[in-house]
Amino acid sequence: MNSSANPGSSHVTVKNLAFALVTFVFVLIAHAVAYLTHEYSHSLTAWSLGWMKQPFGIDYGPATAYNIIFLGDVSDNVDYSPLLASGNGHSAALIALAGPFMGNGLLYFILYGLTSTSFIKSRRFVLAFFYWLSLMCAANVWGYVPIRAITTHADIAIAAQGLGISTSGLFPFVMLVSGYITYHFFCRMFPKVYQAVAGDVEGNLALLIAFTSFWYFSFYGADGISGSYGLISQILSITSRYLLFPLCVVYLSSRYAIGNWTRHQLPAQ
Repeated sequence: MNSSANPGSSHVTVKNLAFALVTFVFVLIAHAVAYLTHEYSHSLTAWSLGWMKQPFGIDYGPATAYNIIFLGDVSDNVDYSPLLASGNGHSAALIALAGPFMGNGLLYFILYGLTSTSFIKSRRFVLAFFYWLSLMCAANVWGYVPIRAITTHADIAIAAQGLGISTSGLFPFVMLVSGYITYHFFCRMFPKVYQAVAGDVEGNLALLIAFTSFWYFSFYGADGISGSYGLISQILSITSRYLLFPLCVVYLSSRYAIGNWTRHQLPAQ
């Protein structure tokens, strides 16, 4: 009778718990950084165009536990009404789009490039943080397009109003960018770094896949699930959380994890 696995290999180990804890801390910090780069991109663009007095004058909101951890009440503090009323719609659109596509989208590709440098690649924890920050940037774009693109408010709706088109008319163009970022993250970034980030501890890759799928398609994908952004956004959020999230787990597991787990289970020759 073959004994194919190491004793205790199917159990959560101390190393798995340590990996999960470190990942959780990195995730929260990376989320905060990506959130702030998003909001600062709005304010910096507004300031550079002469529509804001301070380049970093965002509204940080109340000092509640939720806001401190997730920054949910932080806003760009940009008043778009004067821009739109004065015929400066293109400036309003540029400011609105700067958050998701400069503060997050552009930063994602910068981070991807940095993960190729020897300094980052040779430092596992630095590489791990860059991975999670890149995920937060890419997923933040997903949270706007497609999730909150066809709606009556928020960044994409403001951009569409400023450009004088409907959100449906703007959608194909911004979705092309968002879709490519999502493709690039899962087909370029993840396969590039997952082995180094997870290490050689059995179970860490499963944790990495679970964290990755949850934050991308459930946390960010559920931004419109309450219905406050309209029916289309709500449907997209439900689809992202309850369909794409588990499908992402299956895809990443079947593509990158099953082979590794099989090799761990094979008996020594």
